[in-house]
Parts: sequence; structure tokens; C-alpha cells
Amino acid sequence: MRLSGGQLVAQMLRAYRVEYLFGVPGETSLALYDALYELRGEITHVLARDERAAAFMADAYARVSSRPGVCEAPSGAGATYLVPGLAEAQASSIAVVALISDTPLRDEGRNVLTALDQPALFAPVTKWRTLVKRVEQIPDAMRLAFRMATSGRPGAVQVTLPADVLAEEADVPLLHAEAPCRGFPAYRTRPDPAAVEEAADLLTRAARPVIVAGGGAVTSGAHEELAMLAELLGAPVGTSICGKGAISEQHPLSLGVVGGNGGRPYANALLREADLILYVGCKTDSVTTDGWDLPPRDSGQLILHLDVDPAEIGRNYPVALGLVGDARLGLADLVAAVRRRGIPPRPNPLVERAGEVLAFWADLAARAAASTRPIKPQRVIEVLSRLLPEDSIVIADAGTPTPFTAAYFRTGAGRRVIIPRGHGGLGFAIPGVLGAKLARPQATVVGLMGDGSFGMSAGDLETVARLGLPVTIVQFSNGCFGWIKVNQQLYHGGRYFAVDFTDVDYASIARGFGLRGVRVEDPEQVEPVLREALVADVPTFVDIVTECETTELPPVSRWQKVWQEKGGQTCRGLP
Repeated sequence: MRLSGGQLVAQMLRAYRVEYLFGVPGETSLALYDALYELRGEITHVLARDERAAAFMADAYARVSSRPGVCEAPSGAGATYLVPGLAEAQASSIAVVALISDTPLRDEGRNVLTALDQPALFAPVTKWRTLVKRVEQIPDAMRLAFRMATSGRPGAVQVTLPADVLAEEADVPLLHAEAPCRGFPAYRTRPDPAAVEEAADLLTRAARPVIVAGGGAVTSGAHEELAMLAELLGAPVGTSICGKGAISEQHPLSLGVVGGNGGRPYANALLREADLILYVGCKTDSVTTDGWDLPPRDSGQLILHLDVDPAEIGRNYPVALGLVGDARLGLADLVAAVRRRGIPPRPNPLVERAGEVLAFWADLAARAAASTRPIKPQRVIEVLSRLLPEDSIVIADAGTPTPFTAAYFRTGAGRRVIIPRGHGGLGFAIPGVLGAKLARPQATVVGLMGDGSFGMSAGDLETVARLGLPVTIVQFSNGCFGWIKVNQQLYHGGRYFAVDFTDVDYASIARGFGLRGVRVEDPEQVEPVLREALVADVPTFVDIVTECETTELPPVSRWQKVWQEKGGQTCRGLP
């Protein structure tokens, strides 16, 4: 039996039990689409309105399902539009497989419309990439793509499929799939046992240990092991933004997010006072470390680092000990090693800062209760925190939603909050809620975005409506690119330039796309509107007119510091 290249690709997707393929059609993809038509009862193609959105859908689907997300795009402009989505997945260590059709190999070098060097284009934003030159290579290329995406440090991979290779036929080769690579992380590895024992010695001798967990701990599903180690050591646990959910934020040892964006002041203070810091699945990036000042590089604090990627260990801090391996397996080994040492129970350091903790949450309550207009963003977060079921998924776009969600939305253990922090590009929330809802249909899914993101992703409101997904999209409307505007206020004398929008009736636009659209200007209407939206059986877009960052400063440490230096309060805008 002979199959075309397109059929081979489709059959390999079937072998990997791919449920959804997110993409946009193009002329170079027609042979693949013909093959997908034959499998339309087994693989659902989700038509996106933009290739970037297709990659974001695949990314969110992968984060929620722990299965590789798969997207596709045509040659030329279609390929270039996919770059931002793959860049985010790669930087956030999310397994995404991108299949991109291309102009025929036989026309290589003849200035064919949409021809470009795809492997070169995607080299900076993928973990691995390949150009398939013969139809017989397709099964091996697909197997390697899934293996590279899901094993080691997960990431984005890209396969270039020329149109003539997709159309060519060949005898059916081996079409088997590697079962471990149907999910991620695949092929987990354990750290060196000797390093584990040495780390356990250092952890048990430390007087004030603190653990910082990143997105790798969430991807690994290490929340139980992380909580056990924290309890044995009496060590508080902070997380990066992507690490939210590594430990339940209701746990008595949880610090919430640490660092420069959404970090709680008492959490950052405890991190500064630690004599030992254990990083788990964390890249020690500029945000989590507040510009490598949390801790300072020359602080003398002992640093231990557990990560699946050896390239991350010691990248930014001198490390007393590195452990290379999967976060869940590595933490399980550390738990066993610490238990063998039988250390006595230790007091919870957060108890000593109970006053600061209470003051932080009291400040949130006061701001959330404010009756001022425009509405304070804190009210939206506080209402959602009360209304959302425990198994909900919140997807917060970059910009306004990020610091408020990071600091104030307390999540349970697991992937409950998704904030794309690899590159922090706008426009993730709308396609993100779609990918998340398809991955976990029974969950309540909410997207949080700013009006700056709307202009970059509004087209896929039609996709949400077409699929009829009962999701809620909440927009913080402040009429500007607020993140940039507050920087202009604090660092450039309030010389606002190219940041403000005209007033737009976003709810009406959403209704035009087929969603239920509601605009909220009265703070007293936030709760009833959201309550109704969250139980609706139709997709709902809630446009909330909120206060700008220039008058309600978000919990971003460098902004807070500058404002205090200028004689302001810790945060502005209290009633």
C-alpha cells in the first residue's frame, strides 16, 4: 500500500494520538489537508484566524494537557507569523510541534513566491528543526520531532514539509510512535545519587533555607514532592510567575510569587534573609531574581539548583551544588535523603512575619472594596478568587493582568494559572482559553487581557464563537498600553508618547463576533456580571473599564521603589 507524504504525516499524528491540530490553510498545505480530511473523525483541525494564535492555542493546550501541542502553517508569511508563538513555547519550555509546508523542492532557488529558509528562520526560537527532503523520511522526522519536543527540557520543534514531498507517494514504512513521547516530560532522569546526598547534608544544616520553584516544577508535576520537602525542612517556597502552582498557595509555607513582577514584599524579604536557596526547575531569570538582586550575586548565600537542563545550572549564580534531573524525581530523592537524616521539626518563618502577611492581604481587600471609577484591577482579581471553582484555569495575558494575577490570585497545586512569560508577548489570552478549554473541557476557563492585547488577537474571538466554547474572557480596559505608559511616567517625566487609544466599544465588537458581550463601568456590577458569565453555556466577553497603572501602581518592585523615592506611598490610589 502506498501513501502520500500528507497521509504519512496524518498517520503519524494519529499514532501519537494527537486530538487537535491548530492551524491556518495555505496552497502549499493542500496535500496535508486532504489527508486530514480522511481522518477528520479522529483528528480535529481547529481553524485559527492567525498562525500566531494557532501556536498559542497549541501552547496552552500542551500546558493544560501535558501532551505536546501541534500546530501547522503554510509557507512564506504563514511561517513567519508562527514565530512569536514558537518563541514563547520554547522560552517557557513547553512541548509544541510545528508542521510547516513549504514551496516545492524542485523549484528551490528560483524565487518562488513564499519561498524562504525555514530552518534558518526558526533556529533562534526552537529546540530542534528539520527540512524533510524525501517522503520516506517523514516517519523518522516525526518521531524525532516528538522525542525532541517532549524529552529533556521540553520545547518547540519545527518540521518543514515541501509541497512536492507532501504530494509524493511511497510504500508504507514503519509508522510506529514512541509511547512515552505522547506526553511530556518524557524519559525522565534522576540526579546523581551522590549529589543528592550532598544536597541533603547542606539543606539539613541550613538555618534559614528557602525554595524557589519555576515552571519546570509545574511541568514535572512535582507539587506533592515539593510540599513534602518544604515541610521536612520548614522551608518556605516561593515561585516564579510560570511556577505558580508548583505548591498550593494555600499551603502555610507558600510565599507565592517572588521577584520583580507580582512578588509579595514579605516573600522577597524572606528570600533575602535566607542562608540557602534551592532553585527547582527555575531559570534564575531577570524577573524572578528582580534583576539578579534577589539575591545579589555576591550575597554569600548558598545556592543549590535542581534542573533537567544542565545549561541552566550556574548560569547566573555561583552554585554550591547542581543536580541535573527531572524536578519530581529529584525532589523525591531529596525527600528520602532528608528523611534519613531525621532532622527535628522547624518553625515556619512566615509566622514571624504574620503582621506583614496580614497587612498585604488587608491592603488588597481595601483596594478591592473601593467604589472609585475607573474600577480598580484588584476588585476583578478578588472577585474571581472567590467565585472560581478550585479546578478552574486562569490564563493571564502579558501587561496589566500579569502583576495583579501573580501577586493576588491564590492558586491551588498544579497548572491552574498560565501566564506566558517566555517573552511576555501580548495576545495570548484569547487563543489560550481556546487551547486550555479543549485540553480540559470540564474546567471553568477564564482569560484575562488588556485592551492592548485586543488589537493583536481579536480575530480569534470568531474562533471561540465558532467552536461555541463556554469560556469567559475578561478585559482590563484602561485606554492605553499601560505598562509602557507607567514607565514613561516614572522614568521619563510623564512625557506620554504613542501609548493612548481612542474609546472603543469592545463589548459590541465581541457581540459582532458571536460572543455575549458586556461592558462594566460600575464597580458594584463586577461581581454579578462575572458570576453570570462563569456559569453561562456560551462564550462571554466582559469589558471592565479599569484604572490605569499610572494611578494604581501594580506590584512591580522597581516601580514601587521609584514611586517611594519620589515621595509616594507603597501603592497609589487608596480611597
